[in-house]
Amino acid sequence: MSCANGKPNWRLLDVNVGWSVDAASTVNISGFSDPQGIYLSQAVAGAIDPNAVLQYLLPARLARGCGDCKWFLITPAAPESLLLSHDNCHAGWGCANFIPGVYTTYRNAVSVAAWRHFVGVANAGNDQVLLHPISGTQPPVVFPLQGPGPLAFTPRGELVATSTASDRIAVFSPGGGRDLLKAPAPSPGRIDIIAVDAQSRVWIVLDQAGSWTLWRAAWDDAAFTQAPVTDLASAFPKNGLAAVSSEGFCFDQDTRRGLQSTTCFSWFGRPMTSPVAASPLPARQTHGQLITLPLDSGIPRCEWHRVRIDADVPAGATLSVAVAATEDGNPAHQGDSSREPDPAWRTFPPGPPHFSDWTSAPTGSLDFLIDQPTGRYLFLRLRLTGNAIATPVVRRIRIDFPRVTSLDRLPNVYRQDPKAEDFTKRFLALFDASIAEVDDVIQRYPALLDSSGVPEQLLPWLGGFFDIALDPTWSPDQRRRILQSAPQLYRLRGTAAGLELALQLVFGITPAIEQSSSAGPWGALARQASCRAAGSAATGGRPAYVGGVRLFGRKRTRFWLGRSALGLAPLRSYGNPDRDPFATGAFRFRVLTPPLADSSPQQIQRLQNLIASQSPAHAVASVRIGGTGFLAGVWSAVGIDTAFVPLSAPVLGSDGNVRLNRMSVLWTRSGGDQGSGLGRNSIVGTQVIGG
Repeated sequence: MSCANGKPNWRLLDVNVGWSVDAASTVNISGFSDPQGIYLSQAVAGAIDPNAVLQYLLPARLARGCGDCKWFLITPAAPESLLLSHDNCHAGWGCANFIPGVYTTYRNAVSVAAWRHFVGVANAGNDQVLLHPISGTQPPVVFPLQGPGPLAFTPRGELVATSTASDRIAVFSPGGGRDLLKAPAPSPGRIDIIAVDAQSRVWIVLDQAGSWTLWRAAWDDAAFTQAPVTDLASAFPKNGLAAVSSEGFCFDQDTRRGLQSTTCFSWFGRPMTSPVAASPLPARQTHGQLITLPLDSGIPRCEWHRVRIDADVPAGATLSVAVAATEDGNPAHQGDSSREPDPAWRTFPPGPPHFSDWTSAPTGSLDFLIDQPTGRYLFLRLRLTGNAIATPVVRRIRIDFPRVTSLDRLPNVYRQDPKAEDFTKRFLALFDASIAEVDDVIQRYPALLDSSGVPEQLLPWLGGFFDIALDPTWSPDQRRRILQSAPQLYRLRGTAAGLELALQLVFGITPAIEQSSSAGPWGALARQASCRAAGSAATGGRPAYVGGVRLFGRKRTRFWLGRSALGLAPLRSYGNPDRDPFATGAFRFRVLTPPLADSSPQQIQRLQNLIASQSPAHAVASVRIGGTGFLAGVWSAVGIDTAFVPLSAPVLGSDGNVRLNRMSVLWTRSGGDQGSGLGRNSIVGTQVIGG
């Protein structure tokens, strides 16, 4: 039950709440635990997409030999089949003859398999399985087998063969031995493909009424079990086919070797100019029905209001909805399916309500008003139809109750006539529905301001509220982090902390910001007591250290009568002369950054633009990007121009250091005496000799 402020006023049917159905009222519909929605069931349970299978398992008439371009093909021509080989990536198919001048004749061959120096052929016309040695002059080994089908080799070279006359799978050894697989072939159905993976597990593709199912059994298993098609990726590599159909197949060849990207052939080995169409998807049921259990409103004589359906109905499919209200939660089954006008639905359960109690929604309507007598309980019926391929998908159904319209705000004169009241309710409900949708948008509007939850397409619109132009190179996660930090960025804008935060968000780096006014080279002499006082007038909070700064000299900072030499000091008429040491470098700062992951001119320009946009208008910034070399002295910064890493190992030779004293380093590794040391070891050739 879905509630709003105490009293229930709507019901939901979906995967989260449940679909309120039982097995008796659901026919040919699946997906009740699928978040995508419910849909028509497959005609064969567990059917798989043939195109997904044929990426890993080869058709029975095609086998891959040793090498990228070595293939074998058995043609379906009758009364004689040909075994063709494909040896050259740029050539076509030719007859395969394992003994020079000798060609083997096959009658209705149906399958081929290859392993190292052996090729197996299922010759159904003669009830034989032939094992050909590829090289040499030995004739093929012939194994009698009634109705042979698809073949496969095991990793040990044993030939696994199916039979249309038996559910037992034969295993032939190259020496002529024969055995039977412990697990019988699954039934009913016809085996179209058989394969054995590196773990000696046997895989079978079973054709059941035109749909494929996938089965798997270990070598000692007593029975085959159905397997998902996703497990093929971990059991087999891709086989190199781009497409397979009843008309032919296409190789997906590697263009890095200069080959044609796709080459298509018919099953007779003839080149095809037209593309090979993909195999059709598994067939689905054409009709499906769902009737819900009684939905309880909790309101006697409830007037049910509205049904809204979230669904996709593709071309070739239809979705019809019907409802029936009743005051009894367990009505007797009074339906009569024989009175159904459409013969296709006469075999489906009619449902508990009487046949005449159902009211169908307008054709194709996914949003309609319920036109039913009052009743505490409501039954809902869905009927899905398709063309065996297309199917409707129903994600969610919402049912509103009781009926509340703007008629309640009109004078009672509009309720005097029951027919007029009913018409006015339904008429005003059209406008109420539109107003309700607008109200829902207004109610959800605050969620649009949450940068962590809105769709990616709305992030630029959301950035407009903060006057933030999102760079196209920023990832969606990066954009969300910047928008979430916008209030903090505005509070810190114009400060060193704000600039550091902006650089961390945009470029993922932690800069070093130096303000020249607080790190000037000037010093001032003062009493010791004054030096202790933080921020004293004499020192400005910057005590002078011997050897660390140079003393401030008035004769050179500005012109003083009787003290300064002409031409050596500037003439200034503003400011307090005693503050000159602290005015030097004012409104100047320097930003030191580690090397950027992308050092292109465009990225450097983006860095400079960001620093300029986050700097105070009266301040001048200079930017220095590290990584250009090691600088010693006051201008170097750890993490910007330097990195504490061990030295590379000294190697003499063309790939290492080639000149002693110019391109070599004699060093000792930490924690031991390994390495080279002057006076201890001598270097001879490429070996270090020492003790």
